[in-house]
Amino acid sequence: MRGFEGEVAVVTGGGSGIGRAIAAELVRAGARVAVADIDAGAAERAGRELGAEAFQVDVSSAASVQALAAGVADRLGPAAVLVNNAGVASAAPLERMTDADWDWILGVNLYGTIHGVAAFLPQLRQTRGRILNTGSMAGLSPDAGMGGYGTTKFAVTAYTEVLAEELAADGIAVTLLAPGPVRTALGSSSRNRGGGADRGLVDVDLAAGDGAGLRWITAEEVAAVALDALRDGRRYAITHPDWAPVVHARHRAIEAAFADALAHEQGSRSTEQESRSTEQGPDASVGSDADTDTDQGTTR
Repeated sequence: MRGFEGEVAVVTGGGSGIGRAIAAELVRAGARVAVADIDAGAAERAGRELGAEAFQVDVSSAASVQALAAGVADRLGPAAVLVNNAGVASAAPLERMTDADWDWILGVNLYGTIHGVAAFLPQLRQTRGRILNTGSMAGLSPDAGMGGYGTTKFAVTAYTEVLAEELAADGIAVTLLAPGPVRTALGSSSRNRGGGADRGLVDVDLAAGDGAGLRWITAEEVAAVALDALRDGRRYAITHPDWAPVVHARHRAIEAAFADALAHEQGSRSTEQESRSTEQGPDASVGSDADTDTDQGTTR
């Protein structure tokens, strides 16, 4: 188990929600925290209230994240903890999503994670640091109507799993945080989106009313799970263990498809062998046995 005392930690999307809660937990654990957010005002408020350094960043821009890495190193020193948490989640059927929608949601959720790792990896190698990427339960089991979001989070899941394998030799632990329903401002993600009106995605507050009958937790509860996983160097940080049956059902369906494919393959081979035997006729095998007996007799 490794603590955070005196370590430099960077949290993107740290101005609100899960990011701010993780930043607060890191400060309490003794880390020197850089709170980074596209909303400069939110970052400054969080920095002031939490006792952290505030930075403005657009994670969809590689240049912006590189500037963040340089600023953190200059003001705080090399990062030992990187939390790629910035994310957006608007809803629409896949057929209604425009290219502008895809550029936006992939730019923040997937490229934001990629840019963070690329910019901070030299510092993390220096400190033998840790990385936490915020995925989602939607990256383990997708939801209709949230296909764009699920696509990005499935990508973050794959990216994180491969990254963990590739950085293990460097002593860098990589964790995937997969939250279920959390009461945050994610339902108003478009508030920081620029561009024109060519969009199919719309903001939906899933937590409104009875919250679609789901079990919603607080950002602070998520932060506690995240820091426990970071301390222990665990590959996965799960906030909703009661959602296991949903993930199991998807995996069972995939396993069943493999079993069906294997049965079909074996059935095809059997049919092919029977077809060959029929074409050769009954005398073919008899002649073969007779030849074998003659050869054996000659050998003896």
